[in-house]
Formats: sequence, structure tokens, C-alpha cells
Amino acid sequence: MLRHDQQGPVVCLEGPSAVGKTTLLDALARECGAMAVPELSAGPPPPPGASAAWFVERHAELSRRARDAAAGAPFAVLDGDPFKGFWYGWIYADEGWEDADALAALHRRAIEAGALAFPDLYVVLTATGAQLRERRASDATRGRRSFEKHLRMLGPQRAYFAALREAAPSRVAILDTGDRSSLVPRVLEAIRHLPPAPPDSLALLDHVTGWLRAHPNAGDFAMDDR
Repeated sequence: MLRHDQQGPVVCLEGPSAVGKTTLLDALARECGAMAVPELSAGPPPPPGASAAWFVERHAELSRRARDAAAGAPFAVLDGDPFKGFWYGWIYADEGWEDADALAALHRRAIEAGALAFPDLYVVLTATGAQLRERRASDATRGRRSFEKHLRMLGPQRAYFAALREAAPSRVAILDTGDRSSLVPRVLEAIRHLPPAPPDSLALLDHVTGWLRAHPNAGDFAMDDR
């Protein structure tokens, strides 16, 4: 059992729209006592090509909130990746987002300043395009205006996190959501297998930067979304 003065791990949930991140976050908070950390809502960002520093600053705040939430808790669950700029800008590069090299310099400074760190564990939820469309249709509480656009991330996002898992196998769990009743125990199992030390954020930063340089075209990882 975690002592009150100990730091619990930070778990980051990722995956495409309608995959079930919010549902899983709520279940982990309700059933396991996890502290939920929602995405920051800080108004509209600057336009693509001029927003990298803005996002790094806000993701550093998100990282700080997650670490604070994990203090004395079993673990904190972060809804969204503090390093999202890397894979999002890569997938939607045609919109003019900054490239991996520009992002790496900004993120490195934030990591070295102690303002930003990789989560202890990524839980990446996956589903087929057909499953996501069915879930979207059955949830009238959310509009999901960019849903079809976000289906483009199915293959590239999975490839990115698979590459991150190569560098840190125990820190990335890619979970199919066909059986959603099994997700909470699978997350807890992944937490139990975490290394005792925190992740080496600079080493992981170098790994993802190098991987993105070697794979400049996210379209190479496109999947049939049916």
C-alpha cells in the first residue's frame, strides 16, 4: 500500500476520439482511487507553425498538475499526452505544424528545467474505425466535431507508441478495447510491472525524435479504418 508521503505513478491515457478514454479514466478513479487530471482548457492556441512554444508551456503545466495529483495517491491518470505535439504534428503535417526537430529543442529545455517529464506509463487504447463510429453514434452527450479527421490517426498513432514501447517496453501498454470490461485490471497489471525509477525523459525524447526523422511520412502507417 502506498504511504501518504509517497509519489504514485502518472498514467497517461491516449487513443483516438470515441475509443473510451474518459470512461476508463472515470472507472480508474471510482474503482481504484486514482486522481483524474483532465486536459487543460486554455483557450484557442496560436495557428499551426507558431504554436509549439505555447503548447510546451501548457503541457508543462499539465505535467506539473499530474505530478501534484499523484502525490500521496495510488496513481494519477492524465487524459492526454504532454508530448502530444510530436505525434499530432507528424500526423497532420499538411496543416503546417512544427517538425520534430523544432519541437525537440523546446521540449529538451523544459525537461532540463524540471518542468516537463514523460508519464510513468502510457495506456494507448485502440479500436477499429467501425467500432469508433458505432461508439460515437451511441453517445449523444458529445459532438466530436473533428471525429472523421481524427480517424486519420489510427495507424500512425499506434505506430508512434509502438516505437516508444521499443525504447521503454514496460512503460507503454497498447490495449485493444474490444472487451472494455478487462481494461481496468489490465491497467493495474501494467502499473505493477513499472520500474521503480522514473522514466529517463531525455532518452525517450531522443528516441521519438530520431524515430520521427526516420519516418517522415505518417501516411506510410495508414490503416483501413473499417
